[in-house]
Amino acid sequence: MIVAELSMIPMGTGTSASSYVRAVHQVLKKSGLRFVPGPMCTVVEAGSMAEIFEVVERADQALAGMGVGRIISSVKIDHRLDKEISIETKMGAIKD
Repeated sequence: MIVAELSMIPMGTGTSASSYVRAVHQVLKKSGLRFVPGPMCTVVEAGSMAEIFEVVERADQALAGMGVGRIISSVKIDHRLDKEISIETKMGAIKD
């Protein structure tokens, strides 16, 4: 499993981004990938890099369809090859 952090910033749209965040979350829901929203980014689980980049591209298209003229996307990927990981295992590792 791959765990990725995703942040997409719509430029030139004003100070509130909530409608754009909701649009990205709708794309994630439709993808069937597991995701966890956070206050500054969204964490996504996928079985492959292709799935991650496919959903990022669809989210980018959704924002462009909303009239966004510029989108800054940041993706941070944790692809462990020595053992299976998930959002839960990563969170469990830091619990007291």
